[in-house]
Amino acid sequence: MTFPRRDSFFRIIPVCLAALLAVTLIAGTSAEAAPTPEQRKELAEISKEASAVGTLIRKKQWEEAEAKLEELLEQAEKIIKDGEFPENDRAAAAVVRAINLKRQAVAKGLGKPDPTLISFSKEIAPILDGKCGRCHSADMRRGQLNLSSFAGLQQGGQSGALLIPKSPQRSLLMRCVTLPDPQARMPRGGEPLSNDELKKLYAWIEQGALFDGSDPTLLMSELMKEVDGKGGDKPMPKPPVEIAKATGNETVSFVRDLAPTFVNICTGCHGPNRQNSGFSLATFEDLMRGGDSGRVIIAGNLDGSRLWQLVGVDGVTPRMPQGQARITRKFHGDLRKWIEEGAKFDGNDAKAPLRSLVPSEAEMAAEKLASLTDEQFREHRQTRTEEQFKRVAPRARARFVATNEFLVYGDASEERLKQVSEWAELHAGRLRETFGINQKPIWRGRLALFVMSDRYGYTEFNQVIHQRVIGKEVHSHSQVTTAFEDAFAVVEDVGDEPADSHGGLQLTVQDVITEAWLRQPGNNLPEWLIRGASLTLAAQGVQENSFVNELTPRAIGALEGVAPGEIFDNGRFGPGDVGPVGYTLVSFMLKNGGTQKFGRFVGQLRGGSAVAAAVRAVYPPADLNALGAAYLQSLAGGGRK
Repeated sequence: MTFPRRDSFFRIIPVCLAALLAVTLIAGTSAEAAPTPEQRKELAEISKEASAVGTLIRKKQWEEAEAKLEELLEQAEKIIKDGEFPENDRAAAAVVRAINLKRQAVAKGLGKPDPTLISFSKEIAPILDGKCGRCHSADMRRGQLNLSSFAGLQQGGQSGALLIPKSPQRSLLMRCVTLPDPQARMPRGGEPLSNDELKKLYAWIEQGALFDGSDPTLLMSELMKEVDGKGGDKPMPKPPVEIAKATGNETVSFVRDLAPTFVNICTGCHGPNRQNSGFSLATFEDLMRGGDSGRVIIAGNLDGSRLWQLVGVDGVTPRMPQGQARITRKFHGDLRKWIEEGAKFDGNDAKAPLRSLVPSEAEMAAEKLASLTDEQFREHRQTRTEEQFKRVAPRARARFVATNEFLVYGDASEERLKQVSEWAELHAGRLRETFGINQKPIWRGRLALFVMSDRYGYTEFNQVIHQRVIGKEVHSHSQVTTAFEDAFAVVEDVGDEPADSHGGLQLTVQDVITEAWLRQPGNNLPEWLIRGASLTLAAQGVQENSFVNELTPRAIGALEGVAPGEIFDNGRFGPGDVGPVGYTLVSFMLKNGGTQKFGRFVGQLRGGSAVAAAVRAVYPPADLNALGAAYLQSLAGGGRK
């Protein structure tokens, strides 16, 4: 049995059953554990010694306590590993947990970070860099996702946010790496994450997805050097590089004529995440510094410039780039002229990523979309919608109903699609009134609304378009990407009668339309607000509904023991509870402040304000505790019916 290194095993024991099952699917089951009575006795002795360290802590003899606890932890982990203790062994877990609690107290006394937390720089960055960096780098960005830095991880990609801190079960990153289907699981086409890697990733998110580096925009490779897990040695300083600034009289521009080729052709082997022969093209400064063989560009000296020799003197027999089409004659001529003119830099910052000088594929696509007229964008939405549906159901007969705000598309009957379009148009008016939306249509090119006539079709949509497996309680979702390249919502036709997991098709449609507005890139709204507002506004458009009626009792159960100020914390409630809690909370805010105030509150959050600041600005003199207490009191008095 293989265990994670120092203290990482028992600090990540409290993982959910689903994650453990996912790990088992990927890594296989472990051998039967067989600890001996002697090994258990040794653990018991270590437990007694750990208790005795409490005396050192009370005397504030921090250094002695720290050294003793590290020694005991090392001994305990060796016994656990040698004895092949089962991962759910309570006695072993209790020993390590007791040691770690004391380590936390000692670290606090010494003013050091909590030693039991997963380190992003030391433990998570190597996983993401090694397993994900090839397809999701600053140069590649598949799915508009850049995992070359912590900032890129936080930003997410085309499918939305990857992380919900303290909630690994709901974090897209965790779902992507634990899918049972090897064709859908990430990394695509590569080795799956190991048992140890999955546990570390799960525990890191559960602990809050904390960042322990100096700069979240640092490349993963640089971050790992900054916080060296092998001993903390700082990397050797890089040699200085002289940068000649362009005067404006040059005939070749590095930024315009050379950088695009370097970024799009060369950085696969010489980029931020992969530096063959020690040579990086991550920045202009890196280019001029060279690699293991020394400088590759000598200003004004073609024969002395190794890069010129590698791409083929006069365009003949180029040795680089390997395994790819030859570079263009224009690039070859521009490179020659640029070196002869002094290899000058016409950008603003030689330390900036070359990618930042060159539009990415996503940026170029966004620029192209921005140039379309309204009519052309409507045509784009129609074409895009047809293509997506054909991918999901190539043999199905598609129908559609077009309105001012929506393109309702699917394999349902024409009458059903028309009914859905009427519900959708009415609900668009509620959105405009609540959130003060002025643009027409609300989503550029309209919102595509896919109506899948059965469960199979909805499941297939998720597998084909999103490469994911969904739970049986999920009946709808939405996706709106930057620049509105994609703007769609998808619903399963669940019928008109409410059930335990849904309120019927009309409620589902109105719910997901609101969600499509609130989940737009850049909104950064808490999950309780998204689900709460979506359900609350949807409920306004339906008559008596048993699913809606059950939301308040479910919320009351979920709120037991929760402090007023904690109610507004993003990630505080799990997937099954965030909807009912959000529904009752948003309903309370609308009832006591009105639509305009609530719209202003959402506007504050969309503008970047924290929830606490938005509450103070819109609902004075209340703060989070006062508003939360009033909300809880309203539920105690009967709540919203």
